Amino acid sequence: MAYKRRPTATSALPLTLVYEPQHKELVKQHWNVTFARQIKMSVAAKRIMARVLDQIRDDDFQLREYYQLALGDITDSVGISRENAYREVEVALRELVATSWEFKDVENEKWQIRHLLDTTKEQPVGYQNGVITVLLNPQLAPYFIQIAHYTTYRLDSYLKLRSWYSMRLYEILAAFRDTGVWEVGLDEYRQLLDCWHQTDKRGRVLKDKDGQPRLKYPSVNDLISYTTTEPLAELADTELAFRVLPRYETARTGRGRRKIEGLRFELLHPQATTIPTAWLKNSVTGPIIEKLRGWRVSDKNIALYATTLQRAGIAKLIREWELKENSARRIDSREKYCNAAFVRAAKAILEEQKAEALQVKQDLQLGLFSGDKQ
Repeated sequence: MAYKRRPTATSALPLTLVYEPQHKELVKQHWNVTFARQIKMSVAAKRIMARVLDQIRDDDFQLREYYQLALGDITDSVGISRENAYREVEVALRELVATSWEFKDVENEKWQIRHLLDTTKEQPVGYQNGVITVLLNPQLAPYFIQIAHYTTYRLDSYLKLRSWYSMRLYEILAAFRDTGVWEVGLDEYRQLLDCWHQTDKRGRVLKDKDGQPRLKYPSVNDLISYTTTEPLAELADTELAFRVLPRYETARTGRGRRKIEGLRFELLHPQATTIPTAWLKNSVTGPIIEKLRGWRVSDKNIALYATTLQRAGIAKLIREWELKENSARRIDSREKYCNAAFVRAAKAILEEQKAEALQVKQDLQLGLFSGDKQ
């Protein structure tokens, strides 16, 4: 399908889709990326970054020279027209080229400013004929490649969001699915949601008449309203639906209304990390759980993946472990080996289910299930 090209400063050279992007539909994001101090940007820019990150594989040892994606990868889920998409992508790419985030260094814990994209190469950042090309800053490789401390979030829900605040909170709350609660002080919250100090064009902090830094949304009530109203509505139908409660100061003496010193986000559908009592008491599943515990599979992994593997899948794994234990290549560490095998088998099933669902969707779109004769 051909699209009319719009000349831009970011598309100096011809751009074509030179490889077929393989999307996992799941972003694995370094903890320091999730909690970087990010500036507010367009939703299209966030979608492009998410589609780039979900191409990075667990076995990648370096960043690709460049990443590509089809225009439809960031527009189809929200029904944006091609004409509007071109305008949004042009703005988004210019934003990304100029954007820098403040990361906490993975080694020395110091904060450092890094640009997101690399514009030093002959291959340009840009788009043409429905193809977007992005070059990540190679200095960010430690945050994207072979990461150990990370959170994950699903793209099917993320790409449908229409507010930057919704996308930002979706990323952050995904890091707390196991506990179901995120408590944060106001200053940290302001920095994470780009509601910190106001600055001029040169990045200098603006001050009021008393010499104090000016804050974006100085009223705490305005801060909470402007940053959570849209997310509360947009995330309500996702796995990260939440409610937000003010956290008041406790050390106040004397009269007067207590000040809000932080916020408490409570997920309405927290991820199960403990084994339900009913499973343990059941005459069938109880013994299975005890066997898994004997192989040092954690309660958290049992709670998360037992229903995916089902009894047959779990029994197959246990048989494999027993055979291996009785062979010349015994299991050195049950805790490491069995947990990894348990999770890997469950995720393989989930990927198969996702692929089947995608195929059904594509078949429906092609009319293969319409009943018409071919």
